[in-house]
Amino acid sequence: MHSTLNKKKNNTMELLAPAGSFPAFEAALEEGADAIYVGAPGFNARALSRDFTFAEIGSMIRQAHRKGVKLYIAMNSLVKEAEIPAALEALSCFESLRPDALIIQDLGLLYLARTWFPNLPLHASTLMSVHNSLAAEELARLGFERVVLARELTINEIAAIHQKTGAELEVFIHGAMCFSYSGLCLFSSMHGGKSSLRGQCVQPCRRHYAWQRPSKQGGRTPQSKKGKRAPKGSSAAGYLFSMNDLCGIDMLPAMRDAGVTCLKIEGRLKSAQYVANTVAAYRMALDSLDKPDAIQDEILQESHRLLDEAMGRKRSSGYLLSEKPAEVITPSQSGNSGRLLGRVKGIQQDRGRDGKNRLTFQILLAAQVNEGDRLRLHDEQSGNRFSFTLRSLQVGGRRQKTARAGQKTQLSFLVERKEQVHPYFQGTLFKVDVSTRISAERSGRKRRKELTGQKVVPDKIKVEDILAQLTWKRGPVHLKLAGKGQGGNKGNSRRPGRKELPWWVAVAKLGDLRQRMPVRPARFLIPFNRENINQLDQLGDKIRKYSSRLLWCLPPVIHEAYLAWVGQEIKKLSEKGYTRFSLGHCSQYGLFLPLIEEQKTYNFELYGNYTLNLLNSPALQATAHLGYQGVLFSLESEGDNLASALHHYARQVDNKNNEGRGLPQKIQVGAYAYGHPPLFTARLDSEHFRYHQSLASPQDEYFILEHQDGLTTARAALPFSLLKQRQNLASMGVDFLLLDLSSGAISRETAALSSLLNQADSGRIGKGKGKQQLAIMQGNFDGVLV
Repeated sequence: MHSTLNKKKNNTMELLAPAGSFPAFEAALEEGADAIYVGAPGFNARALSRDFTFAEIGSMIRQAHRKGVKLYIAMNSLVKEAEIPAALEALSCFESLRPDALIIQDLGLLYLARTWFPNLPLHASTLMSVHNSLAAEELARLGFERVVLARELTINEIAAIHQKTGAELEVFIHGAMCFSYSGLCLFSSMHGGKSSLRGQCVQPCRRHYAWQRPSKQGGRTPQSKKGKRAPKGSSAAGYLFSMNDLCGIDMLPAMRDAGVTCLKIEGRLKSAQYVANTVAAYRMALDSLDKPDAIQDEILQESHRLLDEAMGRKRSSGYLLSEKPAEVITPSQSGNSGRLLGRVKGIQQDRGRDGKNRLTFQILLAAQVNEGDRLRLHDEQSGNRFSFTLRSLQVGGRRQKTARAGQKTQLSFLVERKEQVHPYFQGTLFKVDVSTRISAERSGRKRRKELTGQKVVPDKIKVEDILAQLTWKRGPVHLKLAGKGQGGNKGNSRRPGRKELPWWVAVAKLGDLRQRMPVRPARFLIPFNRENINQLDQLGDKIRKYSSRLLWCLPPVIHEAYLAWVGQEIKKLSEKGYTRFSLGHCSQYGLFLPLIEEQKTYNFELYGNYTLNLLNSPALQATAHLGYQGVLFSLESEGDNLASALHHYARQVDNKNNEGRGLPQKIQVGAYAYGHPPLFTARLDSEHFRYHQSLASPQDEYFILEHQDGLTTARAALPFSLLKQRQNLASMGVDFLLLDLSSGAISRETAALSSLLNQADSGRIGKGKGKQQLAIMQGNFDGVLV
């Protein structure tokens, strides 16, 4: 394809292409990618229909290297405790395969790789939310050769990071954009157990949402502040969070000037045709950077034509040109990628073969379709999407291979029997790939057959030795816990004889410390922001008695422009005796290193928030080695995973065989027990947002949108609560429980907490008997995290 194009490489910036299939891998090679990234089997943050095997990856590494192309492995999924042996086996296989780098986000994987597989080059995934120079520099200090920057950065911010760090900078230049910062989105996980941090995101940001009147709050009253008014002519509903695709092809000179090492194309779920067109477009544009302007303009026009043919979403420059971009969301459009084929009204559903149902519908085509095209049907009422390859079509009752625009056509496809479609279906149909897909699929199957027999096996002896050093026990961890779905606090858990864990209480403002609490807080957590810091001197003696229990909580995102101010205020607070801090990002430890080196008299106590995404015992070891006194475990974790991780971590700390290895002391591990945690954490502050007003999803779930300190958050109306699990959590070895009262008026939050505590102690939560019960969500604690 495009054989007449100039394939000469521009070595100033590496062009990195995605490959989720063999045809896509070969397309990337053919069209001139400098490097290609593929997913690690079982541990990549994309829900592919089929992972590559280690043998296939080995073949791709050899094939790429013969052409002077690098191959990176995305092992960027969070690892559950039970998956540690498999993760070690994968690391062992990659040690023998020698890819050019592993892309990871899990601090546990970092600990395992740096300790036992030190020759594996590491890149920090965009899921680590690298958003400032501190994050880039600290991750480089931890052993990452390259960091993949968050998509939310402007070119000027990227340039500032380059000036302050020696780390290689990789930047997404093209493809899909999440509404939330990658690594800080809990929406898919907390509402269905499918974690975006493990490649299973169901894309709630692509759904249709509707603003609600103040009387419909779904159990949570909005803040009294009205926030923004909707702009004139705007709708009360739409695809409020569905981001347009990123396209930076017009900004390549500026990216080079900013010091970018690598330009990354998103799309491991995309087709070979998409990869071919996109890589070809950027290859041409990169190779023309030093040519006369007239030639550059001509080539850019051709590049845009290729991108149009790739059938992505509507394109925008994302945040590259502005931290407040105006055109990154089009609320009236669904955000489906591909070419619109028309509207669908009504679907006939019949029982098909192999446990599936056949869906049949008619459509007046707005564009041509061919047998073999990849199509996506979007249900506008539920938000569900059905993707399928068109195997047959009928025009005028006769089967055809092609149907043209303007023809009324009958299409049918198979779905799993559990998928139900309303007979009065309304939706839209999109073409997302062309008919070359079938031949590409056949080519991919043939290629896999050629690779059979080339086994890659891990070093079993080394893996078992590492597990022994970790005192890791295979099989389930058996603890005496209350049964799933049963309250762990039936009867009053606060009576003598029951272990009551310390309560850590998070509030929004310093003035909230004077609110009467239904528990006795061992620690208070206060947001580190200008309002609270300015109030510190004003309140003076009124809060002095709380100072010994105070932790200042740094947010998970600190924009580059505020880094210096944060550092200065930390020093001022420490000089006043405030030396306890909770860190929202693992790199924020670096803010304290200059102070520790400058004056060793500071006795800092540093804790990690749940936004560090700690899901396994090696991750706990990593934070202990970094010097943390305590951490909050991942909010996404199942109860069984938390119990197993704490069990193994305690064994590692207590193992006498580790005494000579210089392992740090055991850190405290806490659990988030109550609150309204942000489901989205985003940078976008859009004109169509109505802050502090309730909005509803197609599933009648209610949320509140808020904006503070440069971040937009969406919180569920229902509180997250593990209050009825308190005794179970104590039995697991949890050291403290966090009550987060920072998301609303303190009087309202304490009243709701008091009611839930009383209901938990009486064993009545969620059973709907007696007095009216407060509804809650437990996340994945009693479920399964996918």
